Amino acid sequence: MSEFHSPVMIGKCLNYLNLQAGKVYVDATLGGGGHSLAMLQQEPEIKLFAFDQDVEAINEAHHVLSGYNATLIQANFRDLRTQLAFRKVKGIDGILFDLGVSSHQLDETERGFSFDRDAKLDMRMNRESGITAETIINEYSFEELKRIFKEYGEEQASGRIARAVEREREKHHISSTLELAKIIESVVGVGSKESLKTKVRIFQALRICVNDELAALSSALNDAINLLNPGGRIVVMSYHSLEDRIVKNTFKDAETDCICPPAIITCICSHRSKIKMLTRKPITADPAEISQNVRSRSAKLRAAEKKWGKQ
Repeated sequence: MSEFHSPVMIGKCLNYLNLQAGKVYVDATLGGGGHSLAMLQQEPEIKLFAFDQDVEAINEAHHVLSGYNATLIQANFRDLRTQLAFRKVKGIDGILFDLGVSSHQLDETERGFSFDRDAKLDMRMNRESGITAETIINEYSFEELKRIFKEYGEEQASGRIARAVEREREKHHISSTLELAKIIESVVGVGSKESLKTKVRIFQALRICVNDELAALSSALNDAINLLNPGGRIVVMSYHSLEDRIVKNTFKDAETDCICPPAIITCICSHRSKIKMLTRKPITADPAEISQNVRSRSAKLRAAEKKWGKQ
């Protein structure tokens, strides 16, 4: 198995994907190829398309998946429909999303995802494009920073932290992860569990903003559901409440016949149920897995199946 990233809940993912020989599957978040490898080892006769916007992940996965029938695509999963259409794929039989940041990205200091290692404030998953966290911290207004910290980090001290950033950048340009961590500590203190959680939330908020993760996720989930062939499965693992809320609500809407506002007596939306939920509540990792891979403790798995017949 690849040391690039420790794949989470492999057995549960494979169970819900229900792999079948000769059918088409997608790994929307390739990483180092751990989940893809498990899929191909269980059923070598599938056709697999795997996506990742990080060129380093693609390069690693080329080695891991050598000899298997896998097409690796360097692209964000928001481009899922376009990239598959380009390869003449009109329908898929299963898709896996393993959201968040890979172990490798977290552990690679220069990426700037970690607040306890000195690095440039980058946080781009695709380092070939997009704005950096450094740009956001130094150029966005107080109100914009406050909104990002509150909306994407669910941080109660978002206003005070945004104001502290504003004061500090008036003195000098803020360029490193440790500089930002110290600014956060100036507001919430040092060494406490709450201080640690606040730093996690602020860095998470910046990462989500830099990579436009939530908008990309919402778009990709709907595209994936539409691409699924009847009986096809979608499996999604999320790692924080914002992601899980989007997955839950997207699945709920896709399972519902009418999505008109309650005030509308007669349906005018023409919306029809597309999927049936396979997991009414999110599935979590077993204690044994959590003891081996601490990053699995926050994972929540949801799965659904495309309905048969006209939608």
